Amino acid sequence: MANASPHARLSPRRLDPLALVISLTAADSGLSRRGMLALQRLRQRQLETIERSRGAFVKIQPRTEPPLLDLGAIGRDSPLTADYHSLIVLELVTDFPERGAELRALLKARRHGLDARELAEALWHNDGDEAFKAAAAKYKLDPHLLAGTLWVALKPLYESVAAAIIRHFDVLPGSDDCPVCGGPPWARSGGQLICGVCETHWQGDLSKRSFRTSDGPQAVGATRLYDAVSGQRLVDLDSALLAQAFDAGPLIELLQLLDKPI
Repeated sequence: MANASPHARLSPRRLDPLALVISLTAADSGLSRRGMLALQRLRQRQLETIERSRGAFVKIQPRTEPPLLDLGAIGRDSPLTADYHSLIVLELVTDFPERGAELRALLKARRHGLDARELAEALWHNDGDEAFKAAAAKYKLDPHLLAGTLWVALKPLYESVAAAIIRHFDVLPGSDDCPVCGGPPWARSGGQLICGVCETHWQGDLSKRSFRTSDGPQAVGATRLYDAVSGQRLVDLDSALLAQAFDAGPLIELLQLLDKPI
């Protein structure tokens, strides 16, 4: 029989740590409530992909000098690139049904010859934009939607390979950019920098930069910083947030594209 006493103790609701990180680091993104929920689901999908793909074969030929990884070659050579892309696109169809035709057109284009693995390599070329524009024109797609979905789909692969490589190779300290993949830092915590691409943590040296606190309200534990000279932006993270922290920037850009009124 249920306890109907007005003094019955209620179990405290456990706060989702991923939701907390997103609320602290992406609250000023301009996303709607639906967009914020979609952001959380996208990241959950990425984490599930990382977990389920453990042990999947990916050909890796690390360089002898930093950055150790060629992410373009990894995306090109992975047999799972197209599968990752499909998972993300179908997730987005669920969250944005009014964009279903546009999103399914990406999958249809792949069935008719669009090479996702070739474009995965183009993400890392200086002229990569031209490759996406050409592919989008051929298959009547939005190039930003094509590039955005592929980037978000491949991030779990980049994170998985980076996590595997640092178990076997020393990560050299002192670099401004990620010694594993060459990506820029999106956050720092103590003396560590965090890569905005593969989420590797390394001991970086930004002592020559003059970071200042950005204008506007600041979330406790996730202070937004900027360097007035270089324009670089960082998030200063509390160490308690590191387990779930990730760079939401590319995901937010994709969701902003989908979340705007038709």
